[in-house]
Amino acid sequence: MSSPESTDKVQLTGDGRDDAVITWDGPTDSNNPQNWTDGRKWLNVILVSIQGTLSPICSTVLALGSQDVAFAFHLHDAYTPALPVALYVLGLGIGPLFLAPLSEIYGRRIIYLSCFTVFTILNVGCALAPNIAALSILRLLSGMAGSAGPSLGGSSIGDMFPRERRGKAQALYGFGPTCGPVIGGVIGGFIVSGTGNWRWLMWVIVIASGVTVLFCLILQKETYGPFLLRKKLERLRKENPDRQYRTEFDVQVKQLLTAFRIYAILYLHLITITLLFSDRSFYGLFSYHWTGGTVGLAYLGAGTGSVIGTIICALFLNRSYRYTAARHEKRTGSAVSIPEFRLPFLQVGMIVTPIGLIIFGWSAEKQLHWAVPLFGALIFGLGMLMGYVCIQTYLVDAFEEYAASALAAAIVTRCVVSCVFTVVGFQLYRSLGYAWGSMLLALLCIAMTPIPFWLQHYGPKLRSKQFNF
Repeated sequence: MSSPESTDKVQLTGDGRDDAVITWDGPTDSNNPQNWTDGRKWLNVILVSIQGTLSPICSTVLALGSQDVAFAFHLHDAYTPALPVALYVLGLGIGPLFLAPLSEIYGRRIIYLSCFTVFTILNVGCALAPNIAALSILRLLSGMAGSAGPSLGGSSIGDMFPRERRGKAQALYGFGPTCGPVIGGVIGGFIVSGTGNWRWLMWVIVIASGVTVLFCLILQKETYGPFLLRKKLERLRKENPDRQYRTEFDVQVKQLLTAFRIYAILYLHLITITLLFSDRSFYGLFSYHWTGGTVGLAYLGAGTGSVIGTIICALFLNRSYRYTAARHEKRTGSAVSIPEFRLPFLQVGMIVTPIGLIIFGWSAEKQLHWAVPLFGALIFGLGMLMGYVCIQTYLVDAFEEYAASALAAAIVTRCVVSCVFTVVGFQLYRSLGYAWGSMLLALLCIAMTPIPFWLQHYGPKLRSKQFNF
């Protein structure tokens, strides 16, 4: 029980011990992020979405400046200029290994602010890098610091919204990690064309991230419920030092379910766009010979697909969840809410993605009008966005307060593979051509298509028996 001067809610444990469990002050406690006003929730969603977009933008913004980097640093091979892009993506995968568990100890807000501040400073270093080694190392470190947005945003949304209302917020947030690389390609082309200096690519990122840090410092709030309860616990312990308190979240961390991702294929697809629409031919491959900043516009195919996917997810992801739950209740008579109700949307995304890759690859190989491969890229972007948002939401639903660690496990896998694909992508298409290179990626997607169908049937049993949650 609390002291007379305190209104904080506690409850005695049922085993007779003289300790108390700290909980929220009733179901309408305004300190609980789940009870915040919609305006406050969506302000925080927008802030984490901006961070989750800027980091992926930074991953590809340098791609169209790679030729200028090679010229500035006197590089003569195809692989070394790709290292700053590849190592940045690798950093995006390494960072969550540390940031996710830290956010579950120290809260989300301090991780967002400190990491994005370091991210801004490191990009100043990238803009001033004297050689390729310094640029590559700084890009790796900036990727690690910048991974806070892409790795923690989904769990922040889970902190604020119940399962049946997460769809729209996850759709907005999911736009960044999937469409951010596309935006980076578009603006990168125009910046390089307009300034003739690759360093301005980094200065633009510095300006954007610096402004973001200032807004987050003023407006962003802590969303992680267990951390807020721990702060409440510390206050009560100071008020009542003889009393034993603990929070309702003082439980053993659950084991993580390994997630599957097709996100890495996005980076290889974006490399293909550079080959296909560049102003000169590479490795004897066909090119549409777009010039200047217009090369970056080729990324708008996948970008438009991502926008359409975002709108579809925002409108129908929650409806699909409720519809699947209602069908389950009608069929079994059991009114339950489980993460697997997200998977029908993922199944559609997994089917659509390889179709887009096939259209893109074969139309480029046959040298059809440029609109045809860009249409294929649009279909690919649509499927990618639907898949990404559904997987993200599924993991948040499944792991709840430990969502950050679950998402980190998935992000590490996708970013490591993305790093490898970024380096070997040119060689893949040089060896196989557009058609069979894209067909190989499509086959990889098709091979993973049964997974969401399998999870829909066996996911609850797997989680309850093997992972005890």
